[in-house]
This record gives sequence, C-alpha cells and structure tokens, in this order.
Amino acid sequence: MSLLPTEHSAAAKTGGCFPAGAQVRLESGARVALSAVRPGDRVLAMGEDGNPTFSDVLIFLDREPDRLRAFQVIETQDPPRRLALTPAHLLFTANNHTEPAAHFRATFASQVQPGQYVLVAGVPGLQPARVAAVSTHVALGAYAPLTRHGTLVVEDVVASCFAAVADHHLAQLAFWPLRLFHSLAWGSWTPGEGVHWYPQLLYRLGRLLLEEGSFHSLGVAGAGS
Repeated sequence: MSLLPTEHSAAAKTGGCFPAGAQVRLESGARVALSAVRPGDRVLAMGEDGNPTFSDVLIFLDREPDRLRAFQVIETQDPPRRLALTPAHLLFTANNHTEPAAHFRATFASQVQPGQYVLVAGVPGLQPARVAAVSTHVALGAYAPLTRHGTLVVEDVVASCFAAVADHHLAQLAFWPLRLFHSLAWGSWTPGEGVHWYPQLLYRLGRLLLEEGSFHSLGVAGAGS
C-alpha cells in the first residue's frame, strides 16, 4: 500500500519497531507475538560471531499498541520470509550470499533493495536469503524490544534492536547502561506506553556529537522528529 504525504508524516515519525503481531521464537521453542513478550523472556537472536543464540529481553524501547505506524515490508525468496519493520530500523544485509553472517552490515530498512541478501533463520543456524520485493504499508501497533545481544530474529529474519542511527555497534555500546541497569530503567515490567526516555536522550546527544549523515531522516518518535 502506498502512503499519501499526510499519512506518511503522521505515521512514519518513528525510531524502530515491529508490528504487534510479528512473531519471535522463545527458548522453549514456542512462537509468540511481540505483544505477548515480557522482559525476562529469552528470544532467538544473533550473537557477535554471527551464530544464533537466545538472548534475554531487557526492556521495550518503544511500546505503542494503539498507534498507527508506517512499516517497510521486506520479502525474500530461497527461503521465503516476510518482515515488516519501521523504515528507520536496522537489519543486516550483504550484496552477495557468500558473505559470512558476521560480515553482514547494518542497513536502514528503507535502504534495502531487491537483489540484496538478509539473514534468516534456517536449518541449521542462520543463512542468507535474497530480497525479492520491498513495499510499504500502515499497521496498528508498534513494539521494540531490547535484548542483551542487541539483535533478535523476528518472523525468522535477523534484525538489530536499534534504529535511527546507522551504526549498530555504536548503538550497542551506547545502550550498555540499560543492559547493566535495566531493572532500574522501567522495572521488570510496566504497562506504560511510548518511547523509552533513554533512546530519546541518546538521540538528542547524538545530534550534537555525530554527523548529520549518521541519522535516518525519520528520526525517533517523541524525540523532536
């Protein structure tokens, strides 16, 4: 579905989120929607070595069940996968299928092109899948969990937990206080909604310290975008 300019400005002001119904895989083997995930759950993710691992969900960086968001839809073939995520969200891509998983680079969802490769959960481990189509649509609800590893596998596609800033490794470093003190950041769980204060703070600091080209044009909801 195409977005009219007024729809785009209202729905696309966002950091990085997935739709409420997007599914992740728990350590138990169960597949659950992100709207049902709670801090303390262990979900399938990617380790620094490019191998699959299970990672603790620490907090939600954004949780807005009733907000319309514009999502970029990435569809792959061999194997077929379909992932919706906000345009400023990072996922891992390569220009050919021979790149090791650890060498896939973080890319804004809005910049992913057909013919590139993304990492998907396969048998065994992670494998590249060719992007066949990219589209956009608007859906209700947005969830952005933060895991200890800074990655997670959603709808069997590997994605970063981070958005708005192009450097996944820099974001992982910047979020280390939340990994250490996540119990103080929001408690073990609250029904609160909206963008967590910490990424908003980082976004404002980053605007002062980093070059303009480091940021996605859509910025972070509630952070002046």
